[in-house]
Amino acid sequence: MKKVLCLAVAGLFLCVVGVFAQEGYLRITSNPESASVEIAGKVIGKTPLLTVLKPGKYTYKVSLAGYETVSGTAEVVDYEVTNVNLVLVKQVQKAPAAKKVEPAKGGLTIITDWQDVTVYLNGHKTDKVPPVTIKNVPAGINKVILVSGDYADSFHILVQPGKTSVLKKNFEDDKKKYEAQMTTVDTTVVETPVEVKKSMLPAKVILRLGTIASTDSKKQDTTILGESDEIEVSFQYKKTGTDEWNTKTLQSGTKVEDSFETEKGTYDIQIIATHYRVPTGLLNVLLTKKEKVREYKETIKKEILPDVQYTYTITYDGKSFGYKLEEAKLNTPVK
Repeated sequence: MKKVLCLAVAGLFLCVVGVFAQEGYLRITSNPESASVEIAGKVIGKTPLLTVLKPGKYTYKVSLAGYETVSGTAEVVDYEVTNVNLVLVKQVQKAPAAKKVEPAKGGLTIITDWQDVTVYLNGHKTDKVPPVTIKNVPAGINKVILVSGDYADSFHILVQPGKTSVLKKNFEDDKKKYEAQMTTVDTTVVETPVEVKKSMLPAKVILRLGTIASTDSKKQDTTILGESDEIEVSFQYKKTGTDEWNTKTLQSGTKVEDSFETEKGTYDIQIIATHYRVPTGLLNVLLTKKEKVREYKETIKKEILPDVQYTYTITYDGKSFGYKLEEAKLNTPVK
């Protein structure tokens, strides 16, 4: 009888435990709704959703066609409702990749009467020897140069897409014309007029360091410990429209004057003058780096005429640089 009573009490206890088992709630909403919900990798419904779960942490994933999928972690607590409210973001539609358009091409047939002909197409030497048909030539105007021995000729050939253009060249005719011209060359010497000769004379440019004053309040010293002032001038010039600069330099105490000749034309000129404080004597050994005190830059555009002397004198008053330009006609005699 006691054994039966114990079994009945145990069963009643298990029933009570089952009734009061720990549970919590997870509520997931989304905007827009009807998004699919996965909990721990299993699809359990669509939003808005309320589900019963044991206490603990759960991973969820909410997805809807046309929107970015949202993943996260939510913690379920005993007898409480855990709310997850989501606003879904639309997916960005990627533009389709642009199709690569191959440039239109055609062909070019080259026929010559001589066989030892070198072909240049758009500036590049080819390994083709006429008669030949070159494929995959860019559509449009193409430059062709044909060279054979001492003879050469250039052409601009229109190549149409999908079609083959033809270039014919007769070098023998060119040779005959050249030989005929050589037999009728006028050997009369025509003397160039004096005015033309004068216009071809060069101009002369003189660079000179003029008055140079020091800004140093101390007397310049060249003994064991001291320093002195140094002026360096860079005169740069080039013909307008060209890229290569020419440079002449002057330095106080070393080279204070320079000159050169140049042809007529419009020139870009830059004058860069720098005042340095230079260590002297023993100080020059210990402190080899000179100190820049002041720098001056001047950009000039100048029309240079033939047979004219241009004298640029650079001056420095201790505070600022400057230059003076003097022009003088040379009147160089010509025959």
